[in-house]
Amino acid sequence: MKSIPLPPGIRDYTAEIVRKFDYINQIFFQETESWGFNKIYTPIIENIESLTSDSAESDSKNILKLIDPLSGEILGIKSDITPQIARFVNSNYSLSNLPIRLSYAERVVRNKINKNSDSREFFQLGCESIGTEGILNDIEIIQLASSLIKKMGFSNQVITLSSSLIVNFILSKLKKSNEKIRDLFYKKNFSEIFKISNDVSVPKKERNFIKSIVIPFTKNKIPKDSYLPSNISKEIKNLKIISGELVKINPETKCIIDFLDVKDFQYYSNITFEINVPKIKSTLLNGGRYNNLFNKYGSSIPAIGFGLNLLTLVKHIKVDDLARPTALIIIDSNASISESFQIRDFLVNQGFITRFSNKKLPNNFQQIIVKISKSKEINLYDSKMKKLAKFKSFKEFIEEEI
Repeated sequence: MKSIPLPPGIRDYTAEIVRKFDYINQIFFQETESWGFNKIYTPIIENIESLTSDSAESDSKNILKLIDPLSGEILGIKSDITPQIARFVNSNYSLSNLPIRLSYAERVVRNKINKNSDSREFFQLGCESIGTEGILNDIEIIQLASSLIKKMGFSNQVITLSSSLIVNFILSKLKKSNEKIRDLFYKKNFSEIFKISNDVSVPKKERNFIKSIVIPFTKNKIPKDSYLPSNISKEIKNLKIISGELVKINPETKCIIDFLDVKDFQYYSNITFEINVPKIKSTLLNGGRYNNLFNKYGSSIPAIGFGLNLLTLVKHIKVDDLARPTALIIIDSNASISESFQIRDFLVNQGFITRFSNKKLPNNFQQIIVKISKSKEINLYDSKMKKLAKFKSFKEFIEEEI
């Protein structure tokens, strides 16, 4: 057959992968519903303005754009969910509805391919808590995220806490070396930061700031309070409290604080977090607080949420663990069609996946094979057509446990 290639970074998803998707989705929405989150759907395409935060230029680079032939407007295929959630809440709720808890299963496409991935299409599960703030709400959303990963079979977790408030404060003080320092934060190349602190081409004020503020943070030490604004000192204390409480709730979970963690998205305002599993190289879940995202709609609404990378997760769930028994019902010219459907309904109620055929299938789909004789006897065979059992009637068959 002729092969038609797909666009770069886009792929098909086999039945085996989709089964894993469905399994994860079921766990996710059962759990999030028990925490009071309501599932929503958002459009795959929107006007470009609703898909970006206030820092639209940096976010916009990730968005695949097209022209709407009906309106002539520039549209975008969503590359992230959080800005779209802000538009959704602004369009469908009023301030009197707050707080609002939303969950979703969405598909996003990004206008780039990351170095560590050949994919630009992502399946994301997530939760957003809109109109809530404070340490208790931060702990609750992180604990929900942790419990979801645990229910999917990964109890050995590392929760990393950080804060965009701290990172943005540091970068705002480094006018000349801002981009370079940001990149070094991202790469965790702290030795180069020390070199910058002694580089005479960098303004003296910035060099002193790096020595007194940045370098202690690179060693996971807190600079002197006299060097820090009160809101930054408070944020550090909150991170410590949240870390301590999460460890009390999950004694088996490791919780660390990374003061210099840089996130890809610019809308984060305060605490950010990620959850990793030691045996999985990629980060499973990212989230954080985005208290300023609603400003573009003229509202001041605190919010926090997270997104779970479904494609990373499915690579580490064994399809054998999700297997259901299969049965093939062979219908030939002597078989009763109505009787065959009665048998099929019974097997489905017993948890079997069933198919009809007029002969044994060449693949290994069938674990048991059911044949009905002209006299309405029901014969059971294994996949190699070795007879397992015989029943004189449908009544006798349904009384037998399979």
